[in-house]
Amino acid sequence: MDLHLAIKKVLEEKSQAMTVKEITDAINEQGLCTRRDGTAVCDFQIHGRSFNHKELFERDGKWVKLKKPE
Repeated sequence: MDLHLAIKKVLEEKSQAMTVKEITDAINEQGLCTRRDGTAVCDFQIHGRSFNHKELFERDGKWVKLKKPE
């Protein structure tokens, strides 16, 4: 699963904003996504991907939430 889709899935399940660390932990615990070398994803990847997909996510400091449809 692509990382941005894993982030979206975790946020949909929680139904509220989460910190980057909480999202990272949830993705790794559920085994939704790994790095190309098979290791667990890290906070930095979640941080970057949530900024790169502004059509899906809103950021408020360390908090990430799903963007509401317009």
